[in-house]
Amino acid sequence: MESSDSRPSDAAQRAGTDSVRVAVDAMGADFEPTLALEATCLALSFDPDLRAVLIGDRELLDPVRVPDRLAARIERVHCADSVAMDAKPTEVLRRGRDSSMSRALDLAAEHAVEAVVSCGNTGALMILARSRLGMLPGVERPALMTEIPVRDGSAHILDLGANIGVDAARLAEFALLGSAAVAALLGRRPRVGLLNIGSEPGKGPDVVREAARLCRGHDIDFQGFIEGHAVFEGSVDVVVCDGFAGNILLKSAEGAIGMVLKAVDDQAGGWGAGGRIRRLRDRLHRDYEPSRHNGASMLGVDGIVIKSHAHAPVEGVAHAIGAAATEVRRGMLPELKRQLWASV
Repeated sequence: MESSDSRPSDAAQRAGTDSVRVAVDAMGADFEPTLALEATCLALSFDPDLRAVLIGDRELLDPVRVPDRLAARIERVHCADSVAMDAKPTEVLRRGRDSSMSRALDLAAEHAVEAVVSCGNTGALMILARSRLGMLPGVERPALMTEIPVRDGSAHILDLGANIGVDAARLAEFALLGSAAVAALLGRRPRVGLLNIGSEPGKGPDVVREAARLCRGHDIDFQGFIEGHAVFEGSVDVVVCDGFAGNILLKSAEGAIGMVLKAVDDQAGGWGAGGRIRRLRDRLHRDYEPSRHNGASMLGVDGIVIKSHAHAPVEGVAHAIGAAATEVRRGMLPELKRQLWASV
């Protein structure tokens, strides 16, 4: 397999109408870059129309053998520099321009790839994505959105931590972004709820109540306030909140799901466990395993960018790569632009 110090070669060009090229930042995460290569191979094995550009240190990546059936769909671009997980914003802008993360975003800006996946520093990814790709019309700051399992389906939460303290206008902006993005994914008009301490109109802080008023002025299916427990009942498709509340909601959900999966695993592995328990265990792992929902969409930048957990397993990173391809194929970015222009 060829290595390159520049943009992808002609081998990485679009092979068909469903073909998608994704740049994978293999550096700067909590794991070795070889895990990103393993995850890329897994994603490619699930999706015959997917192509990948893996950006990382050739001394670490080139010795790793890729199955012959996948080799033609992976291109490795050499870049040994990365953004540290604890890098400060000023350091990112000053020194991060030569990093693997920045190189991946440059490929998207040059239209050499159609999406970017990174497991690196979240703040750095947001700063560099804004710098390299620019922002969509009327959007001030990007928001992170991810999917979580709920009863009979899933819900999408934003923001997850990119914006800790926001005003009512930003919350309403998140509602518009989330509605447009999820409409593209689901193929229908999604129900949008604003996270609050109660469902009654007079509940919650002033900023949340004002955000609800602004949301009613947008062309979205706004359902009003939603409480934390109701999120998991599946009553809305999009849950809007600031990054502080969203991050706590997400990590609490991951912890609760992990506890349930562990309890069912223990029961299913014990003496006398019947087929029903084992089938329940298998279904819960299939539907609720956190790695099956890994990957947060960075909404608001002019491109498809997915942030993966820095400590995600191979299966989780592969899911994030697949999610990037799905967003491209379902036209998420054009739908975001259409709805944002209509609201300006």
